[in-house]
Amino acid sequence: MRFEEVVWARQRDIPLRYALVSEEWDGERTLWTPCADMDGLFVDRVPRRETLTLVGCRPTGRLLKAADRARREPVELGHLFVPVEFPDDHPDAWDGWWVHYWDLDEAVVVGSRPSALGPGLFDLVLEAGVVGPTTPTGRTGAVGEPESAEIGIHNGTGSRIGECRRIEGLYTERPEPEPEPLRLVGCEPTDRLLARLVHPRADGDRLDLLVLDRTGRPIRTEENLHLQIAGARPSRLGGTLIDVDVTVRAGLGHLPAGAARPVWDAWYEGVPRERNAWAGLPTAGREEWLRFTTGTPGEVPVGGTCHLDGRFVTDVAGFRCALGEAVGGPGRHLHQCWGVLLGCPCGGEEVRGPFTLVWHDADTARTALADVSVDPAGELPYVEHVVRFLEETGITVVLR
Repeated sequence: MRFEEVVWARQRDIPLRYALVSEEWDGERTLWTPCADMDGLFVDRVPRRETLTLVGCRPTGRLLKAADRARREPVELGHLFVPVEFPDDHPDAWDGWWVHYWDLDEAVVVGSRPSALGPGLFDLVLEAGVVGPTTPTGRTGAVGEPESAEIGIHNGTGSRIGECRRIEGLYTERPEPEPEPLRLVGCEPTDRLLARLVHPRADGDRLDLLVLDRTGRPIRTEENLHLQIAGARPSRLGGTLIDVDVTVRAGLGHLPAGAARPVWDAWYEGVPRERNAWAGLPTAGREEWLRFTTGTPGEVPVGGTCHLDGRFVTDVAGFRCALGEAVGGPGRHLHQCWGVLLGCPCGGEEVRGPFTLVWHDADTARTALADVSVDPAGELPYVEHVVRFLEETGITVVLR
């Protein structure tokens, strides 16, 4: 990317926070415009709720526990991840793939009953926000419901908590999501941007959004956004700057909500220098914090000892924040595929060498995560499971 253009913009006292860039055919990135702010981010959107029925659930695992409780009161299951697998020769196979991935947000079980599909099976009625389906290619869209399929139900940690035969209400027509409107504030009117304002493209442009710190250094990139430039006006910041209206048609899979604002503000000041700067954030804020952190390859001490401050490990995101700081310092995360806990075939990353991790105040996590598990049966608590996994990678864990 031509960063000298960003430096030139900074010399004109533009308080940069973002930049739009395009990638040319040869891989070079070209600046479209830097901007000082963006309206439309950090908005808490109300999800559209739907009623679904999990038909023919097996009477095992944590889903059975939810069914028992649902006879007395609603049961919150949080985020559920639902892969629908069916034979590769099925007529509903999409582009040769035979898995549809669905996300059920803020799922709540509101009813349970015996299933007509067989003795011992039960049906669960739940309310949730429905997103999907997505195939392994990453494409989304309406597809036909397979006649027979294996449907797994996974909780927010990825643990398989149950399965069912089909889900009534899952494969149905849904209104297309409205494009997300954004306003780029304090944009430099570059030639590229002005040309697009004069000659707009009906199908929009594929651009990358760079999130910058106070020095103009990119600290995060949202790649391949499908943006449509809708118009412009003189900027509220004055001078020759302009404010540009755009709509996000696709690509921004994670549109930050209100809990993300303090995280973006903190990282705008630069990579954190103090440990536990994330500690006061809610879970959603901690998860956002992890999206800014960088991995720790080569920084794990060989044969040495790291100390994990466990005072604020009250959720899974907090554990990963604290672990990253223990092995790499503030603003780091342990370069590790956590899906290995759930059987991911990648096998995980190999640590640079064996070392010892002293986990202080481990009882804080034991108490806070007592009901969290990546064990399909829900019997092995998260702390015990993750300690076992770390020791398998060559890290000796000492709980204090």
